[in-house]
Amino acid sequence: MRPRGVPARAVVLAVVVLVGLAGCARPSTREESGPPPLGTNGAPVPALDWRACGGAFTCADVTVPLDYRQPAGETISLAAVRLPATDPAARIGTLAVNYGGPGTPATSSLRRLAQRFAGLRARFDLLAVDPRGTGASAPVDCGPFGGDRVPAPVGPARTPAFWASAAEPGRACLAGTGERLRHLSTANAARDLDLVRQSLGEPTLSLYGYSYGTYSAGTYANLFPDHTRAMVLDGSLDLVANAAGAPGTERLPVDVRAGVSEAWEEAFGVALDRCAAAPSCPLGPDPRARATDVLAASAAGTLGATTNAELVARIDRALQTEGRLPGMVRSLAALAPGAPPSGGRIPLAAAPWAPEHSPSYLAIQCTDAVTPSAADMDAAVVDEQAAHPIVGASTALNHAMCVDWPAIDPDRYLGPWNAPLAATALLVNSRWDPTTPLIDARATASQLSAAHVLVVDAIGHTTLDAPSRCAQDAYTVYLLDPTVTPPEECPAGL
Repeated sequence: MRPRGVPARAVVLAVVVLVGLAGCARPSTREESGPPPLGTNGAPVPALDWRACGGAFTCADVTVPLDYRQPAGETISLAAVRLPATDPAARIGTLAVNYGGPGTPATSSLRRLAQRFAGLRARFDLLAVDPRGTGASAPVDCGPFGGDRVPAPVGPARTPAFWASAAEPGRACLAGTGERLRHLSTANAARDLDLVRQSLGEPTLSLYGYSYGTYSAGTYANLFPDHTRAMVLDGSLDLVANAAGAPGTERLPVDVRAGVSEAWEEAFGVALDRCAAAPSCPLGPDPRARATDVLAASAAGTLGATTNAELVARIDRALQTEGRLPGMVRSLAALAPGAPPSGGRIPLAAAPWAPEHSPSYLAIQCTDAVTPSAADMDAAVVDEQAAHPIVGASTALNHAMCVDWPAIDPDRYLGPWNAPLAATALLVNSRWDPTTPLIDARATASQLSAAHVLVVDAIGHTTLDAPSRCAQDAYTVYLLDPTVTPPEECPAGL
């Protein structure tokens, strides 16, 4: 899955106070002392030179401070892409889109996926900025890990060697990226986006965030509520769980406090129940039992060449997207002849599935979220494995590499999340999302000052992978007029 000084001269300070207060952020919950970040803290507004860059798209390089406490100090360059509104006379404003990750380049994603906002193209400029540390925006340099995916070091015993392995990405990223690694928080990316807003001359932005992009949008909206017109969170993280955890859960791993294992199991079970209800199911009349037999055999290492990690990773990929579910069932059925009856018991796998992340994902997620200690994570793994033998270890150790991450941004934003918004936020979530559970969307709705949840009756992660024409129409109408109340439920399908 997942922030500074002002010139001392009085005349400059007066200008900063007069001009900058409209963008003042609410103080963040912070672990280190120091002045709270005040909006963009007097940072110079970049002059954007938009140039044609294919089709109707225009691109620009955005110069922003590395450290907002030193707004006149070192700078970095960000990549931005914009698709101008097709009816300038009827233009409402700019819709900033974040496609998740963290670590996913937003600019290339907008180029591929802009058609999903076809109903808004006349009235909005579409904008995407690669968040700092990703894509073409001062990307992290993690040496031996390069741009490759980094597997979590999952194993049944968390030994000193395990934790040494878990720390390797952080050490490599610090060595390759240096001081920049301390400034890659989502809060700083929000400050960057607000500088872009100022450069565009927009009084407000509308926001659309997918998955981690919901955390990005939620952070911006709480740092800059006066500059947030409307906000759609599609496949929402639980903002509190991702940041530091609700009281009593702070010592749990991020995905455990977000309830990911339970959501994953529920989505898997619903997919099998659908097969049972079909005229014929490749897994027979009791697909849950037969799938359990297959998983038990893979965990025990008796399923031939198919390892437990490979099988669970395959299932996880299928659960992200409605269209892959039939193939998942067929794959399980093909393995079933080699799986004896298990009695419903799945042993703990010797080598569980290890989720993979990009270095840029780790650089952002590990600074955004408060991660428990290795000892607390070890204790959580034992409980999570016992409660959820298929994915418990993977869930608990998903962010093992974040333990003792070597460069935490002292100005990361940890809440509160209830800044008064100009319009009720719209949260769109699949009923059975294995990655950002519906319970997380409902939790975030309760944390925001005003929110409405629209449930898509589907298995899958965000409307990108669980598309719904009804939901697409609903968020289109909402973004055109945020005073309209969207439906509470939508069927899947286009």
